[in-house]
Amino acid sequence: MANETVSSANFLNGRDTISTKDAKVYATIDGQIIPLIECNEFSAKLEKNKEKVTTLGSRMVHKKVTSVEGTGSLGGYLINSNWTKYALPYVQGEKDLYFEITFTISDSTSRAGEQTIQLGEVNLNDIPIADFKADDGVMQWKTDFTFEQINLVTPFNGLN
Repeated sequence: MANETVSSANFLNGRDTISTKDAKVYATIDGQIIPLIECNEFSAKLEKNKEKVTTLGSRMVHKKVTSVEGTGSLGGYLINSNWTKYALPYVQGEKDLYFEITFTISDSTSRAGEQTIQLGEVNLNDIPIADFKADDGVMQWKTDFTFEQINLVTPFNGLN
């Protein structure tokens, strides 16, 4: 076997992973951009609905993607009454709240660059009102949500 030099370019450099602490999340409600400074947890994903397809001559069950659903969760410290204020109109017989969420992740140490994604038609599954416990904690909230639109505003540079 010939002498081969293994280049570090063939491996992921640890510094190029992205710190999750560098994310920023914003809500756009009625045209107003609101930095979610209280946010300490955020996730979003596209879930595929797959139908089973069986055929003669094959013992394998095949799958066909028939739709996609946008889901996620959002959590943070309870420091204001905004979500309660936004929920009350629907409770009182008016329209429900649909809004946009934009999130950006950029770690200046990583060569991957920055990514920004915008989610549209976001609707919370439940509204945080209060969360009290007799411990040394702070008030926090968490809710799941759905979204019906997604736009990749700025993709990562990508590392090859």
